[in-house]
Amino acid sequence: MPLPAARPRLADLIGLALSATCLIHCLALPMLLLLAPAIGHWIALPEWTHAAILTLALPAAYGAMRGGWHRHRRSAPAVTAAAGLALLALGLAAHEGWFAAIDPEAGDRLLTTAGALALAAAHVANWRLSHRRPCA
Repeated sequence: MPLPAARPRLADLIGLALSATCLIHCLALPMLLLLAPAIGHWIALPEWTHAAILTLALPAAYGAMRGGWHRHRRSAPAVTAAAGLALLALGLAAHEGWFAAIDPEAGDRLLTTAGALALAAAHVANWRLSHRRPCA
């Protein structure tokens, strides 16, 4: 079986890196801010960070999932990636306060974390399916 094309592999790597960045932003930064409130103002990320990560994640996920599907013909990673991207978009909407019934901070953290985990899982599944060796 031929090795996978470089473009889908690169897209998966970029997608994994963006998912990890998102998780670090959503989990590690708040924990750091809880542990050291005095430095919270120095570490705070700009408001556009959520939109920038989502803007970068969309084409990376599309390229990775499209390339993976051409290789392994499985739709589960793409469906999981789409769900993750939707959760990231909902997290951005919660962060911006577009949901009156949801606390912006809690909604942002919950939805974005779930979205980043789903997107990371999709990239891992896509990677594994794309690089699976046939049984001899």
